[in-house]
Amino acid sequence: MFELVWQSALIIFIYATTWYIISLVVKRNDIADIAWGLGYVLLCGFYFISGHNHPRELLIYALITIWGIRLAIYIFGRTMSKKEDFRYLQWRKDWGKTFYWRSFLQVYLLQGFFLLLIISPVMITSYYEQPDLNWLDYLGAIIWLTGFFFETVGDYQMSRFKKDPGNKGRIMQSGLWRFTRHPNYFGEVLLWWGIFLITVNSP
Repeated sequence: MFELVWQSALIIFIYATTWYIISLVVKRNDIADIAWGLGYVLLCGFYFISGHNHPRELLIYALITIWGIRLAIYIFGRTMSKKEDFRYLQWRKDWGKTFYWRSFLQVYLLQGFFLLLIISPVMITSYYEQPDLNWLDYLGAIIWLTGFFFETVGDYQMSRFKKDPGNKGRIMQSGLWRFTRHPNYFGEVLLWWGIFLITVNSP
């Protein structure tokens, strides 16, 4: 298991460093948001190549890959059409001469650390031989689908809302946004709980 942990850590270190170099070239740190979901896809690809590929593992890899690619495409479309996100711009100003090494450590490597932490149940599942699928797997998949629906539809509704000039300065209170202030965040949390439930059966 330790070998798989350090291999995963090495992959993410190289991945994060590559995106950091790209950020220096394009002069914007908010591309780290695009890299976030794709990092999970990368590790799932690695586990797929090196694992047992039991139906439980394949289910998890498929769900995370769908989520990661959808998120990256959405954030790419939202990010690259505008200037660098104001939060990253503020860090660029606040950090001054320390900007380069702090960006590497506090944006890219820190993100990589959290990525490894969050995907650890998937890593454990890929390492051990798996028992047959059962009701928890199906419940987890249903919860994941519910979360993915909220996240995807919530993002779509907000995107349409912001494109309407008449909504400038207004708070969205229609669609899924009537029920939860941030359906995309709610969906994000929910789908990861779905992944967790699927991994519960792992030894």
